[in-house]
Amino acid sequence: MASIEYGIASTSRPGVIEPLGRLNRQAAEARIADSRTVWPDVYLVQRTTNADWQPATEK
Repeated sequence: MASIEYGIASTSRPGVIEPLGRLNRQAAEARIADSRTVWPDVYLVQRTTNADWQPATEK
């Protein structure tokens, strides 16, 4: 079974992803909520092993 890796992306910096690692979804969403206090345009992305990043939350 492939594991899911999460990251933080921003609409103001397309193509730049800050990997968060292999967290559970709840922990990843908490990191996004915290980041949005400073950068409101960030959103959560996810990928499985050897796959492209896909939005996991609304942009």
